[in-house]
Amino acid sequence: MMRRWLQIVLVVALALSVIANFFMLGFVVKTTRSGLGGGIAAEALVGAYPKEVRTEFRRLLRQNRQQAFAALRDVRQARRALADASGATSYVEADVEQAMQRVRAATDALQTLMQGLLLEALRNTRRAI
Repeated sequence: MMRRWLQIVLVVALALSVIANFFMLGFVVKTTRSGLGGGIAAEALVGAYPKEVRTEFRRLLRQNRQQAFAALRDVRQARRALADASGATSYVEADVEQAMQRVRAATDALQTLMQGLLLEALRNTRRAI
């Protein structure tokens, strides 16, 4: 009898795992397909602007996708390096400060790129008015 219960529990656990995997796969596919144009950061930046500005910003973002992905990659790498430096067994404050500076520089570069695209989107849509 105990063996039967164990089989039922394992089957239920397997079913739940498969369902969870489908949800995760759907999430990954959605975020991969939407790229930066549908990303949370990009939407937060332009969410308050009129629809035509948001549409133009997404178009410009798609045109500059490689540049935007490179800037995001730089931010992620800098953050990873900061985490590594701050969690190192031999803590060296100068290394952490240097890693923090790299995070600031990478974040600034990403923000400059996004704001430049937003400004261009505003120019392009305001000319049409």
